[in-house]
Amino acid sequence: MAGGSHAPAPPNHRKRKVPAGAAEDEADAEAQELRREVEELEEGLADLDHRVFEHLRGTATRLPDAVVARLAALRPPARPEFPTVSTSSAEEDQEQLEKLNILKSKIEANIADLPKVLEKMNECVTRYEKSENLSVDIHPVFRRKCL
Repeated sequence: MAGGSHAPAPPNHRKRKVPAGAAEDEADAEAQELRREVEELEEGLADLDHRVFEHLRGTATRLPDAVVARLAALRPPARPEFPTVSTSSAEEDQEQLEKLNILKSKIEANIADLPKVLEKMNECVTRYEKSENLSVDIHPVFRRKCL
């Protein structure tokens, strides 16, 4: 205490230069990390794509069954006050069952064609937008009236 206290030297605020080899190593490490991250994201995207495809396929198979069940629920209940059993009723039920099966198959075919329809719709929209961007005079008869 006799000689006085020494204050610590002020810190050196100059940045230390990183050797060129270390900078390249850092860049390589960062690039590898980014590649890994991109690969993980691509795997996640592929998994999500697969799950969406499975969901759409499951929906396509469940929809006709749901329609048939809904139509069966909407069918008026059998009338118990007429307990007659005849062959014409069984024949009518068989015809109705055949009609329902035909309807179910048509619905399944329509659902299977939906991706094609969507693709054609997108193509038409693209062509429409492309034609709008052209500077061509269109006869007023063919223009849409704005409300």
